[in-house]
Amino acid sequence: MNLLESYHQTYAYDIGNNLIFLSHQAQSNTWQQTISPHPHSNRGTENNNPNNFDTNGNLLNLDNIGKLNWHYN
Repeated sequence: MNLLESYHQTYAYDIGNNLIFLSHQAQSNTWQQTISPHPHSNRGTENNNPNNFDTNGNLLNLDNIGKLNWHYN
């Protein structure tokens, strides 16, 4: 049984070279993702929510996990 398969990915970038679109195509599954850069940084967010990152650029939420907490030592 072979668990590996060939796939094709397509990327699109805006004028500032920020990734804005990703398409993944394989025989078993195809999906697309649109990414909107945060207006005050080059951090990409799917839903363009300004609360996705703190002032240091740390990611604050993951869809499948929830809230992330950062501890600065």
